This record gives sequence, structure tokens and C-alpha cells, in this order.
Amino acid sequence: MGTSLPVATFSSSVTQTINPLVANYTLTIPDGSQARIQFGLTTSYGTYTWWVPAPAGGGPVTILVAGMLPASLYYMSALVQLQNGTTESDVEYTFPSGDLPLKNIPRLTVTSPGTPCPGVELVNLNPLSPVVTDLQGNIIWYYYNQDDIDHKGHPMPLKTLPNGNMMVLITNRYAHVTPAPAPYCVLREVDLASQTVSDGSFRREIHMKDLNEKLKNIKTHFGRIVQVNYYSHDFFQLANGHVILICQEFVTVHYEGVEIVVMGDALVDLDEKFDPKWVWSAFDVLDINRHPFEWLPAYDWTHCNCIQATPDGNLMLSVRNQSWVLKLDYANGTGTGAILWKLGYEGHFTLTNGGPDDWFFQQHYPNILTTSGSDITTMSVIDNGNQRTGAGMPYSRGLLLSIDETQMTAEVTWQYPLADYFFSFWGGDVVPLPNGNIEICMSQPYPEHSFAREVTTDQQLVWEMDIHPADAYRSYRMPSLYPNVQW
Repeated sequence: MGTSLPVATFSSSVTQTINPLVANYTLTIPDGSQARIQFGLTTSYGTYTWWVPAPAGGGPVTILVAGMLPASLYYMSALVQLQNGTTESDVEYTFPSGDLPLKNIPRLTVTSPGTPCPGVELVNLNPLSPVVTDLQGNIIWYYYNQDDIDHKGHPMPLKTLPNGNMMVLITNRYAHVTPAPAPYCVLREVDLASQTVSDGSFRREIHMKDLNEKLKNIKTHFGRIVQVNYYSHDFFQLANGHVILICQEFVTVHYEGVEIVVMGDALVDLDEKFDPKWVWSAFDVLDINRHPFEWLPAYDWTHCNCIQATPDGNLMLSVRNQSWVLKLDYANGTGTGAILWKLGYEGHFTLTNGGPDDWFFQQHYPNILTTSGSDITTMSVIDNGNQRTGAGMPYSRGLLLSIDETQMTAEVTWQYPLADYFFSFWGGDVVPLPNGNIEICMSQPYPEHSFAREVTTDQQLVWEMDIHPADAYRSYRMPSLYPNVQW
């Protein structure tokens, strides 16, 4: 055994789930106690889940054990911390993890010339299944839903939630198959076994057709009814449990004397029951005559790809095909949706250490890093660089920016790489790590593969994962698969 703690007799069992890398450990524990699972390839274990409290009065708890290598024999045992502070262990179980699926899984290769920041890597892919890996590049978890696969749908993206579950935006907008499938979109909360979360009366998911029915009863501040054509690129869960969802909206407009169908974007604020409470449309607040990038041949006007909450109760939206990051008047669900500012080329901010072509262009994943009071002070963003103004070839960078919302200034404080020949035309993210390093994902810097790199602030490579094929939408480090647990 991996512990000298006394062994108690708990009513317990370990069973398989639909995910072959996840075990279902159930045990009955007394009132006021809590349990977690220790597991590993030997009886020394070495890896732990989070603590799960007993129900009132005591009773059964279920802990999903995730983070195992495929096709391996694992040992596991519950640790139960009793109300008096003592800890006892359950009997030991063995669990054979299953094989990885033959399809929809990336090929990964890791090199590590330094000591990387500890944790695991969440790799969101387009259109493959998202995976979580250890720092050697071994897949230890993946999302699986056969209904999604049957509809050519895939998560874009998948995110962890504070309650230990995950949320996935499923779309087949970018399925890359011919003929194009009928639209299939669903927002879903799942557990670690990829099962949809349900409280018995409500399944935590909403399909696009059901959302569109609900949207017929709510208007934007400017009086428009939004009907969604696809879920798209991102969502963000607010502190109150609401979810802000990006949706694509195809609208017929009169343009230069003819009618055309323009691809724009909408935001929908969903409450805890996935009922819409607030709606926003780009067609209300942006000028259809400004279309600097990707306008033809499909009239892809906005192509929003990231949404976050600002510290003053508003929203920050990345509008890729305008090369703008917008701050929107959300006001905790009571705002008009008006644009409060535009960050980027031809926007409201002055770039203090560069000219017009030193802004980000057709960006991905602007990510708020630090705030002061109600203001954003630093953020990161991938500058994909498509159709950058000025002469020369396009180039891509990961950027850190300091922001002054009072003076309306921005400054590039760090960039990677420092090479004007490096280009990745879509996707990616930049995430500072707890050890002081910075991780950069580039989605298609090479024809055949993406990469995620951890580098020091002076550009020294610490760790790199090559991701085949070149489908990585975002990739970043997490402490573990469980909230508040460091692996």
C-alpha cells in the first residue's frame, strides 16, 4: 500500500465509464467526512483527485478518477478524512485503463531542454477531439461523445469549470468534409467521463434549434431578433453562473445596390437553466461598410473568436476580421451592448511604442491578465498578422500588452518570436505561467503541425509540444484535471 494509514471497511466499488481512461469510484462515507482517491501505476500511487464531501447525514459519494495513461494497470484507493480529523484508507483496487480511439486523436511529440512549469496540458483542436496530456506528451484524458462525432461536431473549445466539470461548445461549422453537414451545435456541461451533467430534471445542454426558439421572445437593446446559424469559437462562464455564448448570425443586407448574406456574430447571455436573458448583435453597433479583412468571397464580416468578462461588469470581445478587441456595455446584464472602446488598428487607443502596422491583426485569444479596480491593466493576445498594413510579408507574434483605459494608451511589453518570417494565419494563445515563463500556442506555423512552447521571458525554449496535424486551436497548461489540485 502507498500509505501507512489504517484500513477501514467502506462500502465501495470501482467501475468503468464510457471513457476508457476514467474510472468511477463509489464509496459510502460518514457524515462530516470527505474523500479523495489516490492512484498510480504502483502501490505508491503518487496522484490524487480532489476532496469530495459526504452528503448531509453521510452516504455514498462518486469520484471520477481521471488522468491515467491508456492501456495500463492502475492501483487506486480512497482516502477518507473523518470529522475528527483522522484519515483512513479504503481497500486497494486495480483498474485497467483502455485504449485510445483510432480516430480523432492527435499525434504528439515533446522535447524539453529545461524544467517546465508543472501541471498538464489542455489541447483544444479543430476538428479533432480535445485532449489533456502529461508533460511528456502522453494523452491522459480526452473528450468523447458519439452523437457529436456522428454529426461531424467537435468541441471548439472545451474549458474546465470551478465545480470540477467541463463545458464544451460543439459545432460542425469547420468540419472540413464534403458535402457540408447540416448545422449541428450544442453547448453542454459534462463530467470527466464526458457524460452530460443532469440534476434529474434538467440536462445541462442546449441545442441550437432550442436556443433559436427561445430567442424569438427576446430582442437586443436596438430591437433586433437574433437567429443563430452556428455556435462559434468561444463562451465564457460568469461568476453568477451565466454563460456568454458567441454565435454566428447570417443576415441579408442591402450593400452597394444588391442584397448579400453577411456572416456576423451575436452574443447570448444564458442563465443557469440555459435560458437567454440578454442578446447582442454586431449588426446593431458595427459599420457594415468597414470590412478590411476576409470580406470576399463569403462576406465573413466579423469572425469573433474570444469573449471575456471585464472587472467593471462589461464584456471584452475579439472581432478577428475587424482586427479589433471591443469593450461592450454589458453592465452585468443590464447594458445596451454599445461599444465602449475599440482596441487595435484604427481604434480608440494609441500604441505608444509602435506605428499602425505594429498593432495585432486578425488576432486570437485576447486574454485579460491583470486588473486595477475596474480597469484592465495587462493582457495577452496572439497577433496572427494576416493582411497587416504596410509593406512586406505577414508575420505572427505572441504579445503581452499593458493597457491604460484612462489615457487610452497601449504598449507592447513582450513579444515572441522576434522573427519577421514566422507566420501562423489562424488560432493560438499566449498564457503566462506561475513559474514566470510564458506559453505560446501557434495553430499552423507549419503546414503539417501546430506547436505549444514554454519559453522564458528572454526567449529561451524550456518545453515544446509538436501537435500533428496542424489543428491546435488553443493549448495551455493547467495544474491538473481537478480544481485546486496540483500535479
